[in-house]
Amino acid sequence: MPSMMLRLAVALVTFGLGVSATMFWIAYPPLPPVEVIHFDRQVNPCEVPVPPLPPLGRLIDELPPPPVGPIAATISGGVLNSRAISKPAPVYPAIAGVARAAGVIAVRVVVDETGNVIFAKAISGHPLLRQAATQAAYQARLAPALLGGEPIKVTGTLTYDFVLQ
Repeated sequence: MPSMMLRLAVALVTFGLGVSATMFWIAYPPLPPVEVIHFDRQVNPCEVPVPPLPPLGRLIDELPPPPVGPIAATISGGVLNSRAISKPAPVYPAIAGVARAAGVIAVRVVVDETGNVIFAKAISGHPLLRQAATQAAYQARLAPALLGGEPIKVTGTLTYDFVLQ
């Protein structure tokens, strides 16, 4: 009886190794042959010619002129809750109430030059609350950001605190 168990154990191990080797061979096929390049002599890296750099004044002269007119940049504003003129409260989802979900949801937003949210995506918080926070962020209105007296786009975060009801 023990010899039969030993034979069975050896057969199972052999089978397992065979399957493992086959799967490895399928997943990692052999690499193509590598072309070997032989150099006639050793190359010293100090002997490799390096083209000289152009004079600094020439590089500065070749730069394009700075843009004229309003700056069309987007700056990062961090947490934008303090800039909110109108920040409607999100609707607490019924399924989140059943699951007793609560917590702070951070929503990444892009605010245009007029203060309207043009892009919103929840980046942290409970998954059942993210959609409601994103929808509320799209309804928010923020004070326009100015750079040099010109309104600009701003990226930042709006936070929404969901409390169990």
